[in-house]
Amino acid sequence: MKEKIIETTAWLIKKLHKLHFSLTYKDVGEVGYSSLSPIDNYSIENDETQIDTTVDDNQIIKSDDYLKALLWALKNRRTENIKNIALTGPYGSGKSSILRTFQKHYRGEDLKFLEISLATFKEENPKIDVNGDKIEPDKGQLLRLIETSILEQIFYHEDDNKVPDSRFKKIRSYSKKQLFGNATCLLLFIIAVLNYFFPYLTQSIFKDNPFSGNVCNWLHYGGIVIIIIGIFFIIYKSIRLINSVTLNKLNIQNAEIGFGDNNSNKSILNHHIDEILYFFSVRPYNVVIIEDLDRFRETEIFTKLREVNLLLNSSERTKRKDIVFIYAVRDEMFTDKERAKFFDFIIPIIPIINSSNSGEILRSKKIKYSYDISDRFIEDISFYIDDMRLLNNICNEFYLYKQKLNESLNQDKLFAIITYKNMYPNDFVQLSCNEGDLYGTLHSKRTYIKQEADKIDKQIKEYKAEISSLENLFIKNVSDLRKLYILLLIQKLDRYKIFIVNEEEITVDKLSQDENFAYFIKNELKYQSWNYSSYYGWQSVNSEISISFSEIEREFDANKTYSQREIEIKEYNQGKTNLLKNKIKESEKEKLKTRSLKIEELLKLNLSIELNISGDLNKNFIYTLLKNGYITEDYIDYISLFHEGSITRTDHQYIISLRNGIKLEADYALNKLDKLVEKLNPLDFETEYILNYNLVDFLLYSSSSYTNQLQAVFNKLKDESSASIEFINGFIETSENLEVFVKILCNCWVNIWAYINNELSYSDQDNLKYLKLILEYAELSSIKEIAKQSNLEQTILGKKDFLSIIQNEDKLIQIIQELDILFTDIDFQNSPDSLLEFIYENDYYQIDTSIIVPIIKKFGKFDQVAFDTSNYTAILKSECPYLIEFIESNIELYIDDIYLEIETNVKEEENSYLKLLNNKEISLDDKIILIHKINTKITTLSNVKDKTFYPTLFSENKVIPKWQNLLLYYNIDEKITDQMIVFLNNHDNANELSTVKMETKVNDKDIYGKMCRNIILCDDINNENFDLILISVPWWYDNIDISNLSIHKVTSLIKRVKIRPTLDGYKLIKEYSNELVILLIEERKNLILEIVGQIEWDSNDLNLILKSNRITNSEKKTFLNNCADGTIADNKENLNLINQIMLDDLNFVVNNNLIKMMILEKRNSIVNRIRLFNQYSSLITSLDDLIDSLSGNYLEIPNKSKRAILDDTQYNRRFLDILKNRNYIASYSDKKGDLRVYHSKKND
Repeated sequence: MKEKIIETTAWLIKKLHKLHFSLTYKDVGEVGYSSLSPIDNYSIENDETQIDTTVDDNQIIKSDDYLKALLWALKNRRTENIKNIALTGPYGSGKSSILRTFQKHYRGEDLKFLEISLATFKEENPKIDVNGDKIEPDKGQLLRLIETSILEQIFYHEDDNKVPDSRFKKIRSYSKKQLFGNATCLLLFIIAVLNYFFPYLTQSIFKDNPFSGNVCNWLHYGGIVIIIIGIFFIIYKSIRLINSVTLNKLNIQNAEIGFGDNNSNKSILNHHIDEILYFFSVRPYNVVIIEDLDRFRETEIFTKLREVNLLLNSSERTKRKDIVFIYAVRDEMFTDKERAKFFDFIIPIIPIINSSNSGEILRSKKIKYSYDISDRFIEDISFYIDDMRLLNNICNEFYLYKQKLNESLNQDKLFAIITYKNMYPNDFVQLSCNEGDLYGTLHSKRTYIKQEADKIDKQIKEYKAEISSLENLFIKNVSDLRKLYILLLIQKLDRYKIFIVNEEEITVDKLSQDENFAYFIKNELKYQSWNYSSYYGWQSVNSEISISFSEIEREFDANKTYSQREIEIKEYNQGKTNLLKNKIKESEKEKLKTRSLKIEELLKLNLSIELNISGDLNKNFIYTLLKNGYITEDYIDYISLFHEGSITRTDHQYIISLRNGIKLEADYALNKLDKLVEKLNPLDFETEYILNYNLVDFLLYSSSSYTNQLQAVFNKLKDESSASIEFINGFIETSENLEVFVKILCNCWVNIWAYINNELSYSDQDNLKYLKLILEYAELSSIKEIAKQSNLEQTILGKKDFLSIIQNEDKLIQIIQELDILFTDIDFQNSPDSLLEFIYENDYYQIDTSIIVPIIKKFGKFDQVAFDTSNYTAILKSECPYLIEFIESNIELYIDDIYLEIETNVKEEENSYLKLLNNKEISLDDKIILIHKINTKITTLSNVKDKTFYPTLFSENKVIPKWQNLLLYYNIDEKITDQMIVFLNNHDNANELSTVKMETKVNDKDIYGKMCRNIILCDDINNENFDLILISVPWWYDNIDISNLSIHKVTSLIKRVKIRPTLDGYKLIKEYSNELVILLIEERKNLILEIVGQIEWDSNDLNLILKSNRITNSEKKTFLNNCADGTIADNKENLNLINQIMLDDLNFVVNNNLIKMMILEKRNSIVNRIRLFNQYSSLITSLDDLIDSLSGNYLEIPNKSKRAILDDTQYNRRFLDILKNRNYIASYSDKKGDLRVYHSKKND
């Protein structure tokens, strides 16, 4: 009973709900919805056809012409042989609606319609492979699928009992009555069979019944009737079943027998054409309507269907029906004349709606359903809607969304987002998931902002470059500029005197004036030049100027013309720099404003922005939506619901203002902050409208839960916009959560100090306040990044009181360590000793005198004089171990920044100096500079470990002149280097070296010999120093190569007794110079005379010996005695010299043969020969030969026809006496101061 009551109550409740629904939605037909299916009430005109004329007067386009054309084609299909009819038109043009209308209103019984639609197939769009090439679909497979679908729709359109002989069988559904009847019949048949074959069973059942005999008979004959009926039914059904079975193959063991046609390559329609013929023969259909066949872009299927139509109309079973196929296809399905080949009659459909008239339809819906959308929006959006079903669905969804969402939402935006949803549903779904093209475009706003900012930055850069160019002008007066051009011209004019303009003489000052300088520019300037004439003297003449102004321009500045320079100067003087600075400020403001622009404003501002839209989407459509603000950053409000109660209305107003770009005050009170944050879109946190003290404080206190939101807010705060800066300044003044705020702010905004330090609106006190906040609360990693982007480190270094700027000494130590701050100036008086010791002991200071001096004063001993003159020694003796260690570890920096910078630092102690030179950390260049700078000389060169510096030490004369030092340097390459030559050419060095003799043996080794030999063979040593150096040489040589030495040096070697007087020594000098042989003989003649017989003297040697005043006649005779007469006579001058000596020294006697040669040698002095003849006349047997060897008047002596006249001298008288005594002449007389020769007449 209880269950019955519950069941009754549930039934009653269900009925009441149904009644409530019907009463509540009584007027549901009045809402603004439209069906998307093809309509069947196209408006038609009244006529006498069998078309129903009941139409909807609200239709915009009448379609009676289409229906009449279709009716005509169908009525005349036999006479006109029309079997394939096409309705062509673009997608959404109303083709299906026309066919539905025709079917609904056609009242005749002769046409039976069979509809086939392939709308369930996905439209085949070209596929693209990874290389961008089209992938051709498998046409054969596609055609088989299409044909299968057509065949299925034909046969599954009817029940099996209407096509009983078809081989296509479907799943049948049996009712309970049918199942009960079939089971009963089968049971009776089974009982009848059993009774027939086993009659005793029935008899045993009714054996006790008095009527058993009659009953058994009736059962027996009744069973026979049932068996006959059953067998008939089985045979009837078997015939159809066997008829529907097709036997293709029969396998008997290994033998195979084939039956019929089993061509698997045949098309589906052709393979089952008998089924199709059977279907149309037993069913009344004679008009087949085929839709959506054009979506596959395959014309071959039309060929197949035309073939099927031909077979149907040719078959004896169906040709009387005149079956017509009607196709609804798009215009673009066929190209050129191809469509006429497939169809017998074509009805073109003019679209009901397209991009040009969709606006009118939308306006009508706006009026009918009271859409609150603007006409401008309709004009913008309708251009992209060209399909009626699309428009209806957009309107349906718009109506639904409008009812569900907040009425305060902008209706244009709502309609736009619904339109986008219908046109690109996939991207709309991705939009909800923060993905897709539209989402990417909306979130590319930062990129677009950056593009605009970059453009502005580029403009600012140009402004700054122009300002720099103007401020760096060397010449800032046009007159001065012109004078420079004029002076350059004057330099090129010959003998310039003055310029001429219009026959008037003008000075340079006048020429620089506007009216006159124009002549210069136009090359119409002349000048007077000085001309000299021997007759008139200096005169001035007028001359043409052949040099053009353009040549002067190019020479003055090849990159800038005069006019450009003049404009720059005028602009500078007119204050253009201030104008440009103002433009920079305006541009900076514009850049800040750009950062807060919405995407629609960005697109309007920059028409060249390229949207990142894929090829599947209409870029112009999306651009229109975005540019006109129909889809904006608040799109989320138009695709989601707001539920009152989760947040307060105040909070909601904040969200609405935020989404609409309305800025509320930063101290606007918010309540349910946790719920409010959940309502906000991530994009909202990136705008300036999000900035609210309460909200940011809440996010800071709950930072672990709202990391992304907090990051977005601080990303906004770091953009340096005026709104962000204003909020930061206010928040710092009002918030108690300052530590976390500054910490995160510095972490996000690494440019914070660069901005604050460069912003003029911040006072020094403000700068100090922010500096303290950064140092106090920012993380060390943030401070490090801030320092990279700004001059924070320089600011810290510039504050002498930095060590006392905040109380947290540990934080200061960490900052110093993290930034690796190296101080140059510290307030030692007021800084904590612990921090000073930390800096000193951990080397956090620069190597600079400004910091090192106070460090030494505080932690060691300081000597000002030593610090100035021997700085390194002063540091080593400062008793500051950490400083000394720091200097040693940074010795290179110390040398560069301190040591070499102190001009007076030239007196370093030698030990300290050597320590520097031997320090491997100091670069070679710096050590070279040290050697140049320091006056200290190295006493022992071996103390300098790096022999690389030996050349510089010697060339700079920074080594004590000692033979040991020279030897050490020489042993490197065993040659006399240029630097050694420079050193030896120093007079003081040579003089010092001359005071010490080189040791011939050191530990029984000759260690100086080789160097000494090379020194005396070096011709680059100046002569004076060479002579001094020879004093120290303990050796003499007879086997050295002196060929490259100057004559002076070889002479010095001989004079300084450095050439051994031996046969080899003689040869050495002989090979160098014949003239120096005599010097060697003169300097060492005793030793030479000892070996005089070993030397092969030549005539030249004898010549020099005979001429020498330092060799006695007896010594000369010794030399002559060791020479052959021929050798002596080779130099004819020798005979004359010997002749002279013999005449002067009677004790000087040579052999007769040599005397005879001297008398007869024509090149000897005649006087000396005659005098020698007078002494040794007996040696000359042929007086004629003697006379012939003479010259002048002596040659006339043998001439008897003349009287030879000779000078009256003692030697001539003696000569004539000998001739007279030898009867060569008769006599001679002294007459008038001459001697006259006479011959005897007998000889005549």
